[in-house]
Amino acid sequence: MAAAAFLLVAPQALATDISDVGFIDQGAVGDLPQFQAARQQFTAFQQNLSPQYQAAIKGKSPADQQAISAQFNQRLTAKQQEIFAALFARAQTAIAAVAANKGLNVVVDKSIVIYGGLDITKDVLDVVNQPGPVVPPINSPAPSEIGYVDQQQLDALPKAKSAQDTFMQFRQQLQTQLNQQLAGKTDAQKPPIIQSFNSQLSDEQKKVIQPLVDATTKAINDVAKTKGLLLVIDQTSRVYGGTDVTADVVKALQ
Repeated sequence: MAAAAFLLVAPQALATDISDVGFIDQGAVGDLPQFQAARQQFTAFQQNLSPQYQAAIKGKSPADQQAISAQFNQRLTAKQQEIFAALFARAQTAIAAVAANKGLNVVVDKSIVIYGGLDITKDVLDVVNQPGPVVPPINSPAPSEIGYVDQQQLDALPKAKSAQDTFMQFRQQLQTQLNQQLAGKTDAQKPPIIQSFNSQLSDEQKKVIQPLVDATTKAINDVAKTKGLLLVIDQTSRVYGGTDVTADVVKALQ
């Protein structure tokens, strides 16, 4: 949900020294030669598959095209798994090993860090590049005061899907009206029409989407306070460790 920018929630002041939180530049991991080679291999597979797909759907009905598309997507997914699975597993194990060695219970992506935390990027790169297998830590990370939420699960809730569908339907109808109004207009006449479109779109977003955003923000805050969490982030920014509060937030929203 585009408007749901609420998944970086600090329910209480961060006066406590969070010494068990590290961060990593995942882009640096992705730039390693072995990952670059894997991407090139996957791109070549996609390029080779594309003509086969175009030939397969030629002259087919929309229903058949959809079925063929699903089959080719399955082949792409399987190839992606084949190429990247071992690399991702090695990187994840390296992150866990470095985190355990440094006494970190949580590792997040560098992109969300403004201040604080321990940068373990170089350590992880060194472990990934070392010869032989990467040995995982013996123990799982300890419970953390950093929580995370799976945004996709929240977006899949009936209320969220209904709100998003309502907003998108309104936007499509408004876009059709806009195109009709702009037809034949000069460049000087278009700006106020577009401004009106943007204003109506913003008003509808506040009406349909914002109440859900507010309710979700409140639910996350309430869950965080109940569990004594200092911070709640989106799962996509969580790399290792943390406390999953998705189920609690979903329950609070139902």
